[in-house]
Order: sequence, then structure tokens, then C-alpha cells
Amino acid sequence: MRPNLDAKTFRVVQSHGTDARVSTETVFHFRQHLGVVHADYAGGGVRFGKLLGVLEGNQIRLRYVQVDPEGHFSSGEALIEASLTPEGRLRLVDRWQREGCGEKGECVMEEA
Repeated sequence: MRPNLDAKTFRVVQSHGTDARVSTETVFHFRQHLGVVHADYAGGGVRFGKLLGVLEGNQIRLRYVQVDPEGHFSSGEALIEASLTPEGRLRLVDRWQREGCGEKGECVMEEA
């Protein structure tokens, strides 16, 4: 399944990881064009974030940068795998790794 994320909004339903900034209060707004995916996101421990990635089948290989409410930046890379929920909505499982410190985690988001 090759998902279409253009103009779709996702809400985080689970977030796990050491010092994870993304939480169930974080909302992602995606755009997609010619296999390139990007999103703005905010909420919870993220004042503002951007991601930019390439869609490869049902996966998105990406880089992200974000700033927290105190003004501290963090960035890293991630691999998102897309699937469908039993109700037919898109679900994204994001496995991320923060640059510099090696922290890792996972968040699950679903189409709003």
C-alpha cells in the first residue's frame, strides 16, 4: 500500500522513548507531492517541528527538526511505516533516533 498523506492531519495515540518530546497532544499536518512528504507539527513538548521525507512503498524515510517550549532544538532521522486501522484510517508508526545523543523511540499516530 502506497499511502496518500497530502492534506491529512494525524494525532499521536502513543509515544515511547527516552525524553520523547512528541506526545498525545502533538498534531501533524502532512503534505505530499511526487513522492516527497513534509509535515508541520506542534503540541505537547514541541513548540514547532518540521519533517521532510521520501515515500518508498508504504514507508517514509525522513529527517526532522523541532524546537521545544524552552527554545531548545533537536533533530534526527526516522522511518515511518504506514498501514490501515480496522476502520480504514491511516496509521503511521514512527521509529525515530535523535541526532547527537542516540536517543531512540517510537510514536504511533492515526489519521484524524
